[in-house]
Amino acid sequence: MIKQFRAALAILLGALLVNAPLSAQSDNLRVSVANLSQDVNLLAQQLKSLRLEMEDMRRENAKLRSQVTAAASNRNTQSQISSLSGAIESLRREYRQADELQKKQIINEVSRQINALGKETQSAINSVAKAVHSTPNVAAQVHFSEDYPQTGKPYVVRSGDTLSAIARQHGSTVKHIQNANKIVNPAKDLRVGETIFIPIDQ
Repeated sequence: MIKQFRAALAILLGALLVNAPLSAQSDNLRVSVANLSQDVNLLAQQLKSLRLEMEDMRRENAKLRSQVTAAASNRNTQSQISSLSGAIESLRREYRQADELQKKQIINEVSRQINALGKETQSAINSVAKAVHSTPNVAAQVHFSEDYPQTGKPYVVRSGDTLSAIARQHGSTVKHIQNANKIVNPAKDLRVGETIFIPIDQ
């Protein structure tokens, strides 16, 4: 539009220069047209500046939009991080709860097994005690023979002695020593410091 206006002014100015008489009125008109032409040029320069400013504004606007988009993306990222942190913390709480529950279950199972073992042990002890009390008196059932040498010698039992060792040492037999001394259980009846009779054949 500015270009068209300039062209019209140029045509008008040319017509005035060719056809107008040399008078003061014509001079004033030419001056007005010249001033108008300068104004048009000034407007054209201002318009150019405005266009440049608009381009700058468009670029700045695009930059701002990019920053806003990046900020929004960053907010989304922060939101995702926050959500992920919450999920991780929730999983930690669930793990701790499951761990505590598992510990309680293990403790309860161990306690149950200990109680069961205690009952079994007590039952075994009771069975052994019952068996001991119901065992007949072996000493009452043992029959000692008088068929052993009536000659021999006394012997004081020492630590570590056994009937077989005493019998070998003195030329006797275990059976003769048991019969002569009424020994039922050598492990119990053979006491250190006790004097026994050792039958020996002459």
